[in-house]
Order: sequence, then structure tokens, then C-alpha cells
Amino acid sequence: MMSLNRADALRQKLEEKHGFNAEQANGTMMVVDEMVDHGIDRVLKSIADLESKMNARFDVIDERFDVINERFDVINERFKVIDDHLKTIEVWIPVKIGFITIALIAAYAAIFGS
Repeated sequence: MMSLNRADALRQKLEEKHGFNAEQANGTMMVVDEMVDHGIDRVLKSIADLESKMNARFDVIDERFDVINERFDVINERFKVIDDHLKTIEVWIPVKIGFITIALIAAYAAIFGS
């Protein structure tokens, strides 16, 4: 009860000394509160719009990475084929060199043999 009396006394003092009107202040505060709520709603809507735009851009980026990954897989398969061919060549070269060496020795023996 004491605090209500003090609040009422303060209100009367503000009205007399400064021309303060509590009803006008309350109305002003309601308008300000409404403006703040409207501003917050606009900010939240802007954030949601930006988030949807970012998600759309991320989807485009993901699609491009999928294309890049598909191309990489094709190139990787081509390199595997080349690698298999090189491994085959690597295995056959000593065998072919051996046959060529034997053929050269046989030719040398036939030409210069006794």
C-alpha cells in the first residue's frame, strides 16, 4: 500500500512539475511497443527470406558438386583403365625382352656359330 501511495505521489509530482500525463505516456508506450513488435516481425521475415535464398543457393551448389563428382568418377575410371594397361605392359615387357634376347642369341649363334 505504501508503494502505491509513493507511485501516486510521484505521478502527481510529474504531472504538476513537468506536465506529465500518465495516460498519454501509456498510449505512447503502446504505440512504441506495437512499432517494436512490427519491426521484430519484419526482421524475422527478412531472416527467413535470406535463409530460404541461402538454402536455394546451397541446393544449386550441391547440384554442381554432384556434376563435378560424376565427371571426376568418369575421369577416375579412365585413369584406372590406363593404369591397368600400364600394369599389363609392365608384366609383359620382361617376358618380351626375354624372348627377344633368346631370339638374338639364336640369330647370333646361327650367323656366327661354328
